[in-house]
Amino acid sequence: MRRLVPLFAALAALAAGPWPARADTPPEDSVRTVRDTTSNPFKAPGAIARIMAAADSAVKAQGGPRAENAQLFLSWNAPWGSKRAQQARRPACADSTTEDTLYLSFLAGRSAQRFTGFTGQLFFHATGGDTLGPWWHMEGKGGENGGALRAEWAANADFGWKQPFRVAGQGFVLLDRTPEAARLRMVFAVPYEGAAPIAPDTVYTLCRVIFKHRPARKLAGCERPVCIEWGKATLAFGPKDEPEVSRGERFVAFSGPYAICEPFKGPRVPAWKPPKTSAKPATDAPPK
Repeated sequence: MRRLVPLFAALAALAAGPWPARADTPPEDSVRTVRDTTSNPFKAPGAIARIMAAADSAVKAQGGPRAENAQLFLSWNAPWGSKRAQQARRPACADSTTEDTLYLSFLAGRSAQRFTGFTGQLFFHATGGDTLGPWWHMEGKGGENGGALRAEWAANADFGWKQPFRVAGQGFVLLDRTPEAARLRMVFAVPYEGAAPIAPDTVYTLCRVIFKHRPARKLAGCERPVCIEWGKATLAFGPKDEPEVSRGERFVAFSGPYAICEPFKGPRVPAWKPPKTSAKPATDAPPK
C-alpha cells in the first residue's frame, strides 16, 4: 500500500473525511492493479525516507508546489480539443441505449518525471431556482437512481485517448448532495515506481464520468438544465508536489445551453457546504 505515493493516502482520507458522504459508488473498473515490471525504488533500506527528503528539497527549491500554468478542461463526448468535444449536452433521457460521457483533461504547464495521480471535485448545480431532482440521486446505496453513474480511469489499457499513465492504479469516487447541488469527489493514483513523465504542453485526459439512462425508473431531473463545474483538482507531480488547480475551461451544461453556467462563474458562487443534519431527539427524556 505504501508504494502508492503520495495520493493513495488520500483514498482513506476521502472516505473518512469530515464530509458525511451519502454513498460510495466505486465503478466496476475503479480498482485495477498490474504486476510491477519496473525497478522498485523502495526495496533498499531507508529508500522511502530518502525519496521523501529529496522531494522535500526539490519542492522547497522551486518555492513550493507549483502549477501556475496548469489548466483543467471539461467536455462532453470527447477530450478537450477533439473534434467531437462539446460544452453543452442535450441528453436523450428516454433512450436507455445511450450514455452521456464527460471527459476530465488537463494541461500541466510544466514537466514532471513521475506523474502519480490526481484528486478532483465535480459540482452539479441546479439552475433557475430549481432542484436537481431524483434522477441525480445516483448513490450506489440508497439513491433512487443508484448505479447510473460510473467513472472510468484513463490508466485502463482500453481507454483510447492520450493519458499520463503507463500502469494501472487505484481510485474511487464519492457522491454527496443537497436538493440544489451535488458533489462528486474522486481520487486516483498509480504506484510511484511505475509513474511516467509528462510534458508541459500536452493535454492529457485523466478519466471519464458516464451517465446511464434508465427511463423505466421514471425519475424527474434528467430534463432539467444543470451546470456541471470541475471545481478544483490536485495534480501529483511528485511526493510533496501536489498543487491545487482551479483554472481553465471547467464548466459544461447538461440539458441546456452553455449560457446557463454563467451565474456560477467567478466569486459569486458560494462555497460548497455539506448537507445539514438535524440532531436526533432523545427518546428517553423525562416528561416535563
